[in-house]
Amino acid sequence: MLTKQNHQQDILHNLLSDSSPHILVFLSEQYGLRRVPGLSKEALIERILHHLPEEELPLLKNDLIAARFGSLPIDQLVDMALQHADGKQKPRLDQVSPTEAILIEGGPYRWVYTMRGHDVVIDLKQRQLTCDCHFFRFASRQQALCKHLATALKLLPEVYARDVLIDLLVSRQYGGPQTPGWHFERRPAA
Repeated sequence: MLTKQNHQQDILHNLLSDSSPHILVFLSEQYGLRRVPGLSKEALIERILHHLPEEELPLLKNDLIAARFGSLPIDQLVDMALQHADGKQKPRLDQVSPTEAILIEGGPYRWVYTMRGHDVVIDLKQRQLTCDCHFFRFASRQQALCKHLATALKLLPEVYARDVLIDLLVSRQYGGPQTPGWHFERRPAA
């Protein structure tokens, strides 16, 4: 049975695999491992995963995520989240103006918007993203956003939007098929 720790281990391994050997050597030294010249990239990854104390692995994962996504502006994170894995054309955000969005419910963990006749829900506690547009029915299968959800994310307070977007990107790019992530709920139009 796979546990949450196994999923976190998979994400960490994939993040490390996406790092250059120079970064891996630097991280090894930062986390107290002595330098061993001549190790391959795979050997560096195995050394980090097997020799770091268990309690430092989440810190390493967070450092790698922060290095990869932490300095990116919200617009760039949204653009990355709009990309589809199969290379299909992403939705055009210029077709939805933020001024068209009407906040129905807002709180520290849940926002409900309506825009251009579509209802959008972002729920941080339930880790759920919902839209009733036709495009989202297809995009949700690949955990990609529609233009309504992307617009709503740009309207959220930045700290919450960053959490959602970075978590989405990490799950999609570095997690496996069984990695727990966000629930993309396809709701029928009212």
